Parts: sequence; C-alpha cells; structure tokens
Amino acid sequence: MKHSFHFFPEPFPDETLHSVLSRYVRLYGLGARSEIFASTLWEGSFSENVPFPCHLAKLVDELPHSVGLTVAQVIERHTLLPYYQPFLSVHQFQHAREQMAHRGGGGLKLRLGLIASRLENASRVRFCPTCLDQDDASMGVAYWHRVHQLPGVFICPHHVEPLVVLDHRSLTCCRKRLLLPEDDAVQSRALPLEIPTDRRRELLEIAQRSLEVLQANASPQSANKVRRLLLEGAAALELAHHGRLRLGPLARHMDAYFHRLPTTGEFSILASDPNETPASWVTKLLRKPRGTHHPLKFILLASALNVDVTQLFIREDIALNAMAMGTSPPVPLPIPDLPGEQAAQCKSGTETAVQHSILAWAEKGMDATEIASKLGISLASVYRGIRAHEQGTERWKQCKFERCLAQRRDHFESQYQDRLAHECSDYMWLYRHDQAWLTQRCNLLSRHGSNRRRNSPFRQLDPYLASKIFDCAESLRALPGKPIRITQTRIGRELDTIARFEKQLKKLPMCAAALTSVCESRDNFHQRRLQWAEQQLMREGKPVTTAWLYKTACIRPN
Repeated sequence: MKHSFHFFPEPFPDETLHSVLSRYVRLYGLGARSEIFASTLWEGSFSENVPFPCHLAKLVDELPHSVGLTVAQVIERHTLLPYYQPFLSVHQFQHAREQMAHRGGGGLKLRLGLIASRLENASRVRFCPTCLDQDDASMGVAYWHRVHQLPGVFICPHHVEPLVVLDHRSLTCCRKRLLLPEDDAVQSRALPLEIPTDRRRELLEIAQRSLEVLQANASPQSANKVRRLLLEGAAALELAHHGRLRLGPLARHMDAYFHRLPTTGEFSILASDPNETPASWVTKLLRKPRGTHHPLKFILLASALNVDVTQLFIREDIALNAMAMGTSPPVPLPIPDLPGEQAAQCKSGTETAVQHSILAWAEKGMDATEIASKLGISLASVYRGIRAHEQGTERWKQCKFERCLAQRRDHFESQYQDRLAHECSDYMWLYRHDQAWLTQRCNLLSRHGSNRRRNSPFRQLDPYLASKIFDCAESLRALPGKPIRITQTRIGRELDTIARFEKQLKKLPMCAAALTSVCESRDNFHQRRLQWAEQQLMREGKPVTTAWLYKTACIRPN
C-alpha cells in the first residue's frame, strides 16, 4: 500500500536525510521501522544513511506542500554531495544530481571515483556526545550531523572532542532501520575513539577544513587551479622548484605529517611506507591533473602544505563551461638577441656548415641549450636549423630520447647494486618508458641479491601483523550468536588492512601463511554453522531435523 505523508518534520541544520526520516517514523508512531517505505516505487532507497540518497524527486512530490522542500535544497543541505562536488568534473556533478533526483544509486559511487579511492571501506558512522546533549536541550531530540559522517573527521569541529564510532559489524542488521544516535541499538554498539592529545591538533584542522568544504557548497573547480595552488604551497616549503617536485624532501615531509595522524581508518589507506618517493596520490595531485580524486586527499595535502582550502573555491567571474581539465600553457624559452652577422647568415642560408653542425650534434641527442652553447649561436637558430631539415624535428626527438634512455639505464645499473629497484631514482621513468628492459633487469636477482639490503619495514611488520591475524580470527570465532565466516576480506576489514593484503601480501610471507591457516573454506564454514544450529535447537527444545538445521543455520541444502 502506498504511504502518504500527512505531515513532515522540519529539518534541522546540518541534518542528514536519514535522520529527518528517522524522526518522522517516530512521530508517525512506528518507532524505528522503515517498512512503510518498502512498498513504494523507490523502495526506501532515500532512507538509508548513505552520502547520496536517491529517488529524491519522488520523495519531495509525496511531501505536503506546506513543507516547502525542493530537491535542490535536500541535496545541498541534507546530503554529502556538497562535500564532494568541488572536486568533481562538471559532467560528474550534473550526472550525480540527476541520478540522486530521478534514479537509483546503482553505480553512482563507481562513476564518482569513490570505489577506486578505497576510502569507502574505512568509512564509519560517527556522532558527538556533546552534540547529542546540546541538540536534545535545544531541539528536543538528538540527530545525525552531516559533518560527523565525512571521511577523516575523527574530532567534532564544534566541541573539539573525539567522536564516537558505530561498530561496523552491527551495520548489517541496522542498515534498513531508521535509527537516531540516542537509540539503544546505537548506544550499545558505540565505541569511543581513543585519540592521543598530541594528535588532536591536526585532526581538528582536518575536521574544520572538511566542514568549510561542506558548508561552502562550491561549484566544480578547475583542476589546473587546484594543482597550481597546491604547487605554490609546495614551493613555499621548498618541496618544488619551478614546477618540478623534489620527491625526496616531499616524501619526508608527508611522512612526518602522517606520523602526527592516527594509523587507523582512512589514514591507514592514504599513508605510505617510509620511502624516498611520496605516495602515488600525492604526486598525482601535484602533477598534471587526471581524473577525479577523493576530497580527503585534497584536504590532507592542503593541510600538509599549509594551503587554505577555501582558496580552492572558484571565483564568481569564472564560468562553469571553462572548468575543463587540461595542461598548463607551456612556458616559452628565452631567445637571446642574435648578432647581426649570424642573423644574416641564418636568413640567407649561405652558412650551411652551421646547419650541418647543428644536425650532427642533434644526432647525438643533445638538447637545444647544449647545441647553442657549443656553436655559439642562439636557441632560435638551433630550432630553425633543425626544422629546415626534412623530418629533422622527429629525428631529433628520437635521438634525445635514446640518449636519455641510455643515461638513465646506466644510472639505474649503478644504483641497483646496493638498493632495491623502486628506491632507484630512475625507476619510475624507466617503468613508464622502458618497462621490458626494467623487468628483465629486476628479474636477475642472483646478480645483486646478496648486496641489496632487505626491506626492513616489511620485515618488522610481517610477524606483528601475522599475530594480529591469529588474534582476530580467534575473536571472530568467539563472537556470540551465529558464526561469521573467517575470510581474508573479513580479517582485513577488522584490522583496516584490506589494501595492504591486496597490494603487499607477497612481501609479507608470514601474513600470507597466517591467512591460509585461519581462513575458512565454504564447506568448513557450513559445517561450523550446522554445529552451532544443532546446539541452538537443543537449547530451544526444538526438534533436531535436517530442515530445522539448515533453516537455523541459514544455509541452502546441497
């Protein structure tokens, strides 16, 4: 039966749509039940506590006219899209608003790049106890705040105290329920975040910057402008020079910054192992803009580089249709004045010896500055002499590449004698331009294996993480109630190490062996479920039959 809204509560400031609907069903007299939306066309997809609730146009059409809510107001004031939209492309932003208004949420996070960021796995539902008391005193009821649900927000930006997180293992049974922070089902599963005092200043700054982004409701920004502001911050800290990154100092600076942050949640995914090169997402944001990145990455990098995040927001005089991602305009090379005799010789073309010399040096792969210095001519003369020859530009480009390739190979060979391959300064360049040769060299481990030092961070992490895996498996087996299958994904979610298991398990042999020993096959898990079901039926005094066993264990019979 179709549900009719005869009234609707007024949304509070910074309240999620899930929270508004939770208050509605209580005022309607249904407690935390969400079944009233199950028979509608949109199947209650707007009622889940997700960043992007959908089918909003159908919901708004069903509300009483006296409410005065529009789809745009719901999206801007009661969802998390304003937090993401400054860092989306115009097409992504328009598509997200259209899908939230008129369609379901299938594939939306994938199109916005949130699944690829891997930060969604670390997201948790959070609330502030002081905000609950304050809301209860001023509004009459506590509600869910949007700012507390933002990724990386561990401290309330209003009251400067750690948030309380809802145990993610309980979200499966509570996902379809319309709950409020004061409900017993929430309070019984709430876990306070333990944050040392010396790490709260950086977390407070991240929370305040995230709140500024959420409240700004800014339009999609130019990727070039964002990159330029971040590069200016890096240059001010002497981490970049003339647009080129100083990877070593930048890596040490980011490593020192992450040492002041917690090692759990979203920060465990973005932090990189100590190395001479920064994390890949840092270099992607500071180099040529490609694609879309998670807002938390921009906020963390801006905080580390002392860049005001509000400067990233576009000015009113820049139109939306000019916000296309592209490359920065090339900087022209300085052209010195030509002496009169040389200019005349170049124009008349009588001095063919100069052109032959230019082509000879170009065949050796020298760049224009070196050729001009050796022949005592200008850069313009060098370029003019090369262009005068048929296919001279293409041939010169190929020769320069071959010379650079040979130099980088030699440099890599000299460094590879006493260090790991990815620690060599030319590793990334060779990986992009000469991967076949690099792979062949790296596979010859017997030549350098005895001299290269082992990766000490992984050697220290391996036994520690392996013991954590065994402890986690034992705790999962000891959980009361219906048994939970122990898998690599489940253990990774419990330990916040899903990404490490996916990317670095080959470097952690003890962890791989531990996972192999504790993870359950499908048959072993079903057997454990059936044993639990038999004990459960005996305690309840029910007949122990095959049908009751499979029904209690929630298993389909083979």
